[in-house]
Amino acid sequence: MIAITNGIALLYLIVSSFKLLFDRNAGSENHYVTLLFSLVLLILATISARIISMRVVQPLARLARESRRIEAGDPELMLSVFSDDEVGRMATAFNQVLSTMRKTMLELEATNQQLRSAQRQIHDSISYAALLQRAILPRRQLQEAFGDQHFILWQPRDTVGGDYYVFQCEGSRCLAGVADCAGHGVPGAMMTMLARSGIDRAIEQVGLSSPAAMLTRVDTTMRSMLGDAQQSRAMATSMDMGLVVLDSTADTLLFAGAKISLYWSDGQQVQRIKGDNRSLCDHRPGTYHDHAVPLQPGFTYYLSTDGFLDQSGGSHGFSVGSDRFVSWVREHAGKPLQEQSRAFANSLERFRGGHPQRDDITILSFRYCPQIVTTMRQFETVEVP
Repeated sequence: MIAITNGIALLYLIVSSFKLLFDRNAGSENHYVTLLFSLVLLILATISARIISMRVVQPLARLARESRRIEAGDPELMLSVFSDDEVGRMATAFNQVLSTMRKTMLELEATNQQLRSAQRQIHDSISYAALLQRAILPRRQLQEAFGDQHFILWQPRDTVGGDYYVFQCEGSRCLAGVADCAGHGVPGAMMTMLARSGIDRAIEQVGLSSPAAMLTRVDTTMRSMLGDAQQSRAMATSMDMGLVVLDSTADTLLFAGAKISLYWSDGQQVQRIKGDNRSLCDHRPGTYHDHAVPLQPGFTYYLSTDGFLDQSGGSHGFSVGSDRFVSWVREHAGKPLQEQSRAFANSLERFRGGHPQRDDITILSFRYCPQIVTTMRQFETVEVP
């Protein structure tokens, strides 16, 4: 109504202005009527401004203040609704959206709390699994047999992994080796438990006379334990393994490998025997061979899983590779064994740079010397558990 009245008054003022402009004989009553309509227009404009301020400007300003408080994090505040006009309906719609959002946020918070609880349980379970996996690793037995003439570099990609190492003595012979099971994390760790059982059974059945015979027996045992799972191509069950049998009486070393090689060096020259080119529990059984290596005082012997050799790094992201590994062996072989452990770890870390660790990493290294012979012969009557 105010807008219509303002329009009529404004139209009359325009018409009157034209009459006064072109009709010099216009009566004075036109002046009074024009003045009257001007006053009416002024009053109505004032009323319009007041109504706009009360019904539009002030509610919008209030909504803006309340919106800032809501944005600041007031969890209970809603927009005030004082009317059923457009502003009121807008505030009502906003409150409905806000209420839905808060309900969703509460549900998300509850879900996140459940996820955090599940994550803690998974973390605790994996930490416990790591404790169990470390318990089956013969670190203490290696320390008793080799003392400071050995080192182990064991770095699972995750908290637990599919790499492990073995050591056991029987009479004048000692078995040492490394293995790399397919998979990482928990699946890989579960495979190491099965593999450890397979090795223990192989030792009982064939003894420590031939590492190649042990590989064949472990392969047969693992295939029997895995059963139908081993036949599924969707499940990786293969395992690389390298074993050495040290005979302190004959001063010889027998080596057999399933895709794992043996390296040895005096710091000047590096020699290598490649393992046979088929993993254990592969789709087809492999054939493994013993290799006799003389035990030479001052030489350091190395068994490494492919996690070290396959680690990518450098400016182009290439892998370490056997050539670079051989150069590191030559560089570090003359150092004390405990210093070698840090040297290999540092060399790999520098080469890796910003590249993530791709696989589980294990190096088992030892140096043969008269002190080791004496210690090993003590195991002829006392078997390491």
